[in-house]
Order: sequence, then C-alpha cells, then structure tokens
Amino acid sequence: MDEIRFYQKPWFISFVLGILLLGIYLYDIFFQGGQLRIIMGIGFDLFVFLLVLLPACVFFYAQFVLPIHKHQERGKIGDRLWLHAFNGHGPAIFVKNGRLVERSGESEKEGPGVLWLDTASAVVTRTDTAFKNFLEPGVHFTDKDEKIASIISLHTQSHRIGPEKGDKPFDPQKENPTGEEQIKYAEVQARRMTVSAMTRDGIEVVPVINITFKLDATPAKGREKGSRFGFDKDAVEKAARGEGISASSKPEEMKHVAWNQLPSLIAADLWREFLSKYTLNELFSASLDPLGEIPQPGPTPKEDEQESLGPARAGFFAKILKKINDVFEDRLKQLIPEHEFTGTESDAPEKPAEKKDESKRTALQIINQMIRARMTQAAVVVLDECGRQAEGFTFSDEYKTLTERGLKISSVSVSGLYFSEDIEKQIVEKWTTTWMANAKADRSRIERLSSVYNANGRQKALQDHALTLSRAISKENPADIASAVKILLQRTQSDVKSNDRLLRRTTTEVEGIDEIINWMGV
Repeated sequence: MDEIRFYQKPWFISFVLGILLLGIYLYDIFFQGGQLRIIMGIGFDLFVFLLVLLPACVFFYAQFVLPIHKHQERGKIGDRLWLHAFNGHGPAIFVKNGRLVERSGESEKEGPGVLWLDTASAVVTRTDTAFKNFLEPGVHFTDKDEKIASIISLHTQSHRIGPEKGDKPFDPQKENPTGEEQIKYAEVQARRMTVSAMTRDGIEVVPVINITFKLDATPAKGREKGSRFGFDKDAVEKAARGEGISASSKPEEMKHVAWNQLPSLIAADLWREFLSKYTLNELFSASLDPLGEIPQPGPTPKEDEQESLGPARAGFFAKILKKINDVFEDRLKQLIPEHEFTGTESDAPEKPAEKKDESKRTALQIINQMIRARMTQAAVVVLDECGRQAEGFTFSDEYKTLTERGLKISSVSVSGLYFSEDIEKQIVEKWTTTWMANAKADRSRIERLSSVYNANGRQKALQDHALTLSRAISKENPADIASAVKILLQRTQSDVKSNDRLLRRTTTEVEGIDEIINWMGV
C-alpha cells in the first residue's frame, strides 16, 4: 500500500487552514481596542462559529457530496465529514459494474463509512460473525464494525472456460524451458484440466464451454423504481451465502470460490458426465434419436393463493372452463370442416417446429441439449449408460442448486473441441473417406424436404385461394351463375395484382383474365 505523506492527510490540511484563519482573526480583532471588548468579541465569535456557523456550513456542504434526498442521510454525511476532518472516518467506496473503485487501502479503514453503488451493483456487508445487510443500488451508510463481504454484479455475465485462442493443450513441454515458458505451460495445462473429459472408449476431449447467466431478478420497467438490471434481495442473499472455499485448495492458500464461478463448474461436471456415455465416433456421427420433451412442473402457488383456492372451488372453475372449451370446439367444427382447418389466412408457410423433428442427432448435440436442460429445467429425461433415452424422468439437482443460489442460466454451449494429434489425424482420415457419401445423403435429404415443402406450399396456397373466393361469393351473394363468375374473376384479378411476385410470374394469365372480364362486359 502506498504511504500517504503527513502533509497530504486530512487532519494536517484542516490544522493548517485553522491556524491560518485563526491568525487572520487575531490580527484583526486586536486592532479594535479595549481588553474587555476583545474578550467579549472573541467569546461571542467562538460561540457563533462553533455552535452555529460551522455546523451549518458542514450540513450545507453535505448536501452536495452524494446524491441523497433525505434530511437523515444528510445528517449522516455531516457526521462522516466531521470524522474525515480528524481521520476517524471509515471507508468511502464507489462500486461500479460490480467492481470496487477506491483509493489504495480504503477498505481497511475503521469507522463509519459510506458505499455508493451504481445501478448494476449490489453489495453484501458483514460483521466479524455474520452477514449484516444486503444493499441495493444507491447510497448506503455503514457502521464501524461493518465490512464488505461480497460484491454482486447485476449484469448478465458470460463466462468462458477451457483453452484460449492459440493454446495447444496436448503439446508436450519443451526441453530446458525458461521460467516464463514453465509458467505459460502450467497455465495452459490448468485451463485444459478444467474441462478435460474422457469418452466411453477412453479418448480425451478438451472443449471450450461458454455460459451466460445472471442473478434471478426481474428488471424494473418504465417508471418503476429499481435497477434496470434487476435486483432481488433474496437472490443476492442466496448468491452471497453460496460463496465458499475450494475444497481442493491447500489450507495455507484458502482459495475463494466466488458466487459467479458456480455455473461454469457445474457445466464442466455435466460435460464430463455425458461425454463418458459416448464413443468418439458417436460424437460427430448423426446416428442418435432426438430426445423427447418432459413436461415441467408449474410454479408452486403461494400460501395465500392456496388458502383462497380450495379443492371444491378449483373443481367448479375447472368444470366451467371445460364446458366453455367444448362449446367452442363444437362451434368451430360446424363452421369449418376438419379437412379445411389448416391455420390462419397468413401468407407465411406452416411452421416446421409444430411437427416432431425426426432427424438424427450427433452425440455432441445431445450433450449440449442435456447440459442445457439440466441447468435450466426442473425435470429432465434420463439417459442410460450408452447415452440413449430411457423411460421416465428425473429431477435436476443442478437446476435446484442454481435456483437455491439465486442464479438463472440463459444459455450454455460446448464447442471448439481439442484432441491429441493422433486422434485429429484419425478424424480427418475418416472424414476424407466418408465426405462424398455424407454429401450425397445430405443432398438427397434436402431434395426430399424441398419437395415436401413445395407440395405443402401449393396445397396451402390452393386452400387459401379457395377460401378467399368462397368468402367473396358469400359476401356478394350473386343472383346467377354469370354474376358468380364475374365475382370470382374480379377477386382473382385483385389477389394477383396485390402480390408483386405473383404478378411478375403470371403476366399472361392476368391479361387473359382482363380479356374475359371485358368480354363479359364488366
């Protein structure tokens, strides 16, 4: 810590200014004449200065030190200004984006202090024996025995674990390395071991794992008070209480595990668990069936909601809703035949997501899906020892742990796999021998999908056009066949001319429709 010279300390500056002002005062007052008058004048001036003027000036100045609005807070700042003059104040710290902004050694000061947190930060304070306060963004005053225990960033955080760009984790260490080379090699191997895992056939794979998460809190919207990044006192408390000491660290080191390191550690453990179920060939071969979906349990109702909604009341409303749904369903079946009920009148094609995706998956895709599910869902599918979906489901301990720590996962992915040189050569050779067959298979699959989508598109276009014409007929209610034909031609002409792409492809047909309409005398 940089030593502060005595003439830079607040008490010395205050002392020098006080001596200077006192000298000017004494010089002025002793020229007014009269010993009694001098004594009375000094006494009165001291009374006014110490009991009125000085406290008023400090209180006035306190209004501009920090962004506060309450008189009680101004009083606390005034108290700390008095302590600051005699170097008896505690730490004065600004926390920006989850990081301390302070002078060297500021956190070590004893005494009442002040914390200023920006809108993306929260702080947990402690005494020597327990947590004390869980502070939201804003200005807060700390007591003499109060210290910062944990700083929580409210930002959405993205962490990356595994090898960095340029790392070669499988390269052996050079002979006779320098001290710098030894340190660099140790760092590369440490990043390697963080995510290293083995396949079922004993091949080591080192990936890059990316994970995005944040504190589980709802951001304030519009004119609502609160942080736009979201602050929840319970979530902050859970995150702070979840911090600890690494079990693998030596007693003399006591390696601290911060609250935001947990998601990365869980993702790495899940990667090891699921990779051990697959062989190297399965990792990139699209030969596995897609996983099914597991219905998620709904949110647990609060106690007051449970009391207000008893079994009889819930059953009554359920019966009412069922009857209403049955009436709507019968009415829809009467209005629209089942074979015509294909969706809305939108020009957009049907969403492929509505159909079950039967395409095969690679083991890497299954692993990514399972890691994401275990960290974001309460209930997940069960995989057997070979990575195939088994019957039933299980509850995710990882999701429970993250929820108990006040964390919410947005995304997690495993990519950028590293292999030893021999394994990489084996993969390249296999790809070289099979790429033509794979390319032909992909081309055949794409052609099949294209023909299916084209047929579905044509069918839907015909249905939409027929529905449009039938509505035009129903609306106009023609008296004879000739009038009905005129309406059909006019509606067709209007639809074609309102669609630029269709108009460019049907110029001849549009001219033919115009001739027919003119011939009919329209």
